[in-house]
This record gives sequence, C-alpha cells and structure tokens, in this order.
Amino acid sequence: MKTMIHNIPVTMTWRLVYFTLSLIIGGVNSDTMVTIYPQWLAQGGRVRYESDRWNKHNGLEKESLIANCRSIRTDSGRWIHPDDRDRLFQDWPEDTNRSGYPDPNYLKNITKQQELFSNYLANINSGYKNEMILMSRAHNWPNWINQSEHEGQFPNNIDAAAEFIVLMMQGVYDYTKGEIPPYFEPINEPDAKLDIWNFTTVAIFHKLVAEKLHARFNIKVFGPTLDGETGSADRNDFSYWKQVAYFMDVTLDYLDAFSFHSYNSLIVAGKSHNLTGMNEARLVAFVDLVESYASQKKGKIVPLVISEYGRGLVLGIDKFAPSGIVDFSTIYHSNAHRFTQLSLREYIDRTVVFLLANEKYPGHDSLNWSLFTLQGNATRIVDVFEFWYKFSSDYSFIRTTSQYNGQERTVSPLAMSSSLHNETVILLHSYSQKLQTVKLHFKDEWMKPAKGEATCITIKNEWYQIMTFNEPFYIQKTQGMFELPPEATCHLTFTTPSDQLPTVTLNETTYYGTDILIPIKDKISLTDINLPNGQYHSTRLRVSTSWSINETNNVSYVTFNLHPLDSFYKLYDSDKFNSTTYWEVWEFAVPTSLFVTGSNLVQFHFSNSMTVGYVSSVALVTAKLVPSDNASEG
Repeated sequence: MKTMIHNIPVTMTWRLVYFTLSLIIGGVNSDTMVTIYPQWLAQGGRVRYESDRWNKHNGLEKESLIANCRSIRTDSGRWIHPDDRDRLFQDWPEDTNRSGYPDPNYLKNITKQQELFSNYLANINSGYKNEMILMSRAHNWPNWINQSEHEGQFPNNIDAAAEFIVLMMQGVYDYTKGEIPPYFEPINEPDAKLDIWNFTTVAIFHKLVAEKLHARFNIKVFGPTLDGETGSADRNDFSYWKQVAYFMDVTLDYLDAFSFHSYNSLIVAGKSHNLTGMNEARLVAFVDLVESYASQKKGKIVPLVISEYGRGLVLGIDKFAPSGIVDFSTIYHSNAHRFTQLSLREYIDRTVVFLLANEKYPGHDSLNWSLFTLQGNATRIVDVFEFWYKFSSDYSFIRTTSQYNGQERTVSPLAMSSSLHNETVILLHSYSQKLQTVKLHFKDEWMKPAKGEATCITIKNEWYQIMTFNEPFYIQKTQGMFELPPEATCHLTFTTPSDQLPTVTLNETTYYGTDILIPIKDKISLTDINLPNGQYHSTRLRVSTSWSINETNNVSYVTFNLHPLDSFYKLYDSDKFNSTTYWEVWEFAVPTSLFVTGSNLVQFHFSNSMTVGYVSSVALVTAKLVPSDNASEG
C-alpha cells in the first residue's frame, strides 16, 4: 500500500458528543444511553429474527426429551461425532480389493444403520426444519490403517481418511432416504490436538472431504471448527492466527463456511466471582480478523458458523457439582454471546449453544449443561430459551446505537418490533456487577411509551439466578430511565401500534481495510478502505488493537481522510484482567460526508511508542436506505 502518513500539526483532544458517563436529564442520572431509531435494521439483506439460525442446542435429544425441547422452542443443531459412537470407525474393516481403504459395503447393513442413525431420524422428524450440523471427531481409527505419523490417532493416508467420511454419510443417506444433515464439520477442535496433526494435515483433510462430499451430496462443509482459544488468537505476535490464515489459504475455495467455537469462563474466589472470556470484544475482533483476511483473498466475506458457544471453564470451584453460580454463569454467557451474534448477522450464518437436552452418561452425573433431567424435569438452564421464547420471524430488528462517550460500554443493546403483535422490544445485556441506569432515547420521539413490561434474568442472594416475567414499569414517570440489575439480561416490551412502526429500512454492509496486523510504528498505523460509489446513510468505524498488558498505551486520535473522528466507545473486554494481552475494539462515528469513492485513508495515532503492537483489523460498517417491503420480508 503506497500512502503517505499525514501528521496533524496541532495537539488533538477528544471532542466527545457525550463527555461524561452520567447523563443528567431532569435531575435523574443515567450511567449510559441507548438510542432507538425509527428504522428497520437489515444486515446482509435480512431483517427478521430467524429462529433456525439462533435457537439450536448441541447434541441429539433422547426421544423421550424431544417434546420437552420443542416446548421451549429449541431443537438439536449439532449431531456429535457418530464416527466415534459404538466404535464405528475403529471397527470398520479394510476393503479387500483396495489396500488401506475402508470396506465400502460395511455400512450397507440395515441393522447397523438402525443402531447408529435412528435417533438422528427421530430428531429431524419432530416438526422442525432440519438444520443439523454433523460433526466428526476424526481421531479414532481402525488398527489396520497406518497412523504412525500422527501419534496413532489419524491415518497417514489422508485420502483414505476422507473416504471413511464419505461412506459414513452414504450410510446416513441410505437409512434416511436422502435426509442427510445439510451441514458437516470434518474435525472437532483440531487445534486442541496439535500433537496428532498440524494445520497442513487439517487443511488437506478438509479440502479432500469437501471435494468428495460436494461431488456426491447436496451438503455444505464447514471448518476448521476451532476451539475456544480463538479469543487468544493475538497472543505471541498472532502466532496462532497465522496458522489459521494458512488453513484459509488452502480451503477458502472449497469450504462453504468458516466455523469456530467461542467460550467464556467463570472464576470464583471466596464469595466473589468474575465472568471472563472471549465475548464481547475478542469475539468481534476475531470475527473481523477472519473477515478482513477473507476479503483480502476473495474480495468478499465468508459465512461464519459458531457451532459451540457459551460457558466453558470454571476455576475456583467444581464445575460439575450442583452450583447456583455455575448455573447463572451458564445462562449469562449463553445470552451474552447471543447478543453479540445478533449484532453480527451480516457475517454469522448460524450458531449452536453448548447446552444439551441431557448430558448424563455412565460416570457423568452432572446437569450443569443440561436443559432437562432424564425424567423430563426442567433445570434452571431452560431460562436461556425461556428468555428468547417470544421471538420468531414475526419480529424484525430495529436500529440502535450505544452512547459515544469515550468509555468501554457495559450495556449491549438490541431492539425488535412486530407489526403482528403490535409491540417493540428493547433488549439489554449488562456486563457490569453494578446496577446500571439506562436512558432509553427514542430518536425524534418516534415512540412515547408511558409504560412497559420487563422480563429479566439476574443474580440474587446465594448466587442463584432469578428470572422475572412481564413486570410492569412506568418509563414516562422515570423520564426514560430503566434500572438494569447487575449482570442482568432483560427485554422491555412496549405496545406499539403498527402504524407507528418504522417505514424505512437500513441495510448494513461492511468494507474492510486493505491490511491486517498493521504494526504500530512511531505511534502511528494506517490503512486504506475502498468504497464503491453510493449514497450512504450512516456509518461506524470498528478498529481492533492488540498489545501486551505490559504496555501502557491508548488511541490518541483517529483520522478518516485527514479529518479527526471525535466520538467513540469501546466494546466490553471481559478478559482484560485475565489475559496477557489487551485486544480491544473501538467503534467511531464517521460522518458520511467524509467518504470518497475508491481509496479512503484511515490513520491511527497512539499515545506512546511500543515494542510490539498491532491494529489487527479495520472495518467500516456502512448503512444504506433500501425498500422496506423487500428488506422486511428478507
């Protein structure tokens, strides 16, 4: 990139639209403000809440629990490693006519098919659209195949390994009369077992599996299904990311989506707790890094699939023992991640929360990821799906913005409305352990609600979560203020006649900078963003920065085509007290008057020099007005 660095010759200070954390209106203080606009918000041309993309859980349901899961509007979104069940691959005989390859007739046995696949068929015949992801474990194989190069856990002949996958899928196809899962992941979390394989082997295997499956079936193949360490992709000079980038180099032309896992943790010390991990800032930073790289290589974004997410590690107490705080953290993280996912609908195609209908098996009695007991009794974890129960394709997204106050935000907002149900719902998620007074600002007073009903999940005494439904509150009396409890997830419902709902739709499209992992040198980094000609209604610039926790630094100012950007906030970094790096995400308001068709120069100026630091990605999220009828039916 041949561009010049332009230094602004005067000392810059932030000119904040909202300078203080506390907004004072009529003597009532707020900690933050959420603005709700009279505009539908489409991303990638889709504006509706699509349940089949967001309401799935992991693992097939036992037939006795299928009705229980449907009662809370969830179904299985992921069939977990049938290749490993009942030693399917391990007991598979060798083809007598082709040395080193599996016998193509082994899975034509109807009794074997019934044993392995009947539960899957029961799950997909339970009234919901089949959106199942089939995942293979891919590290248990028969003794007759040579695995000497991979610690005895993966075949040396990668083509033969791919044939096992094809024959397994053919067995599912034959048994179900063609009702195979529409999606497939060749290896679950390969980066967790790099003693078995490296990313070269993993990439070649994915490529071969995709080629073979695409040639025979109507199916989409995802990968690499990375584990929850994706939130630490910036450590050690982004060394982990560089392996992921190599995988993308090999597979971008063959895979249908990029898949990964995203987890947060619970840390307990005495009577205090900390909810930490990838969401929200590091999840957004990783998504932007993947999409920036895909845009560089292919000139377009790649669909993303998060096939596991939620609560992972528990430190300080037993994660399997019955515990109110473990249950709360499981619910909290599941909801927090979904808030972020729904704000990234342009890139994220679908997600599957790591919750199970029931997780018990011999030697494992815990219910801490379970929705129901084996007898069908609901656990506390069903609150995740109870919270989202009301939302369906009857609801469409409304544009919201957080307050550009120069601070790390602690409240994440969403909004949806339904003309069928005559209501608008504001959704709020708090990352703070303190009560947050949130000012709800309806732009241009397009709504003037007097009262509403609040449904909230929060934590109470003895670390147990409490879910309250449809509690009335009087927003007019509080001058638009809502008291959001500590670490709460709430949705606030207001009656809205259909003729008061928005009449315009904005569709968001993201354009990425031409560079990733831009070194910070002499307090400066820069990149270009190429924009096509168009009429843009609103935009925001999303910038991800990374440096060691041993570095003291900050963004001093940012310019867009040499014009300073005055207003920003940061996404919440829940891992900042537990990581070796700061991987932060800054969002800046950008006036569309600054745009030029073609190359737009963006410069980042930092307060201090540092040994190693990066701007990992730069994303310009643009919004254009589109016909409402088309977008709202998307």
